[in-house]
Amino acid sequence: MTRWIQPEHRQHFATQGYVVIPGVLPANRVEDAVRDIAAYVSADLADPETWYNMPHQLDGVVPLHHAQSLWNIRQDENLYQMFTEFFGTHRLRVDINRCIFRSPVRDANPWISHSDIHWDTDPMGPAEEALQACIPLTPIRANTGGFQCIPEIYRQLDAWLNENARGRAHFDFQRPCLNNHRGIVQIDAEAGDVILWSTRLPHGSASNLSRRSRIATFVTMCPPADSDELRMELEELWLTRRPPWYWRGLPAQYDPEPGDAPAELTSLGKRLLGVLPWDEPNP
Repeated sequence: MTRWIQPEHRQHFATQGYVVIPGVLPANRVEDAVRDIAAYVSADLADPETWYNMPHQLDGVVPLHHAQSLWNIRQDENLYQMFTEFFGTHRLRVDINRCIFRSPVRDANPWISHSDIHWDTDPMGPAEEALQACIPLTPIRANTGGFQCIPEIYRQLDAWLNENARGRAHFDFQRPCLNNHRGIVQIDAEAGDVILWSTRLPHGSASNLSRRSRIATFVTMCPPADSDELRMELEELWLTRRPPWYWRGLPAQYDPEPGDAPAELTSLGKRLLGVLPWDEPNP
């Protein structure tokens, strides 16, 4: 059996705040998701003129959650095995997250691909460090609008917060004015790799200065909270094809999303969603 998480991966994550795990998703999973995401934004990958159909406020975020291809990624055996190795437990819960179709910057659309470096959760808040994850569905390089971050701040976060954030009434962790920081690192990865990073790591997407669109999806698994309410909420989202409540009403977000029936789940998918308990035999 492949061991996805090696000691060097843990060391890199501990010191840099992120790590790239190569080759986790098979090519067919990647190709199916690329097809569905492109179709959702009405993009012909061979015709750049069709890559700019989504509302500019989304900056490349695709409000798609329930395509069968996305659920197939969430319930992929390799992906599950990687997360079990990372956390050291087989009892995990999967999230229901969105996708990216980030088109190249061009003169007529200067707003595309200018995501700010930020934190998704308040680094001064009481929450413990948690895990985030992105799966590139196209190769990413320094100029393709991919993942970027500031490991330097991660390594000395408490000191940085004491100097730059604590005691300041207007510190905004979602817009901390770090886009020109000298320590920004842009990450290379291949389609089907997994980028893992800490919630304590300031991160974002670089400007896409290439000639092709960057396509990706976000999937995280973690040990589940002991919450029947959360389990029931996730099951209901799957059954009704609705987006999580905090994204409803945003531009281009269908509610429910297109489709006549919920995605098909394997027994692993049902356990990851909480529909089946981990100690129940396969149906």
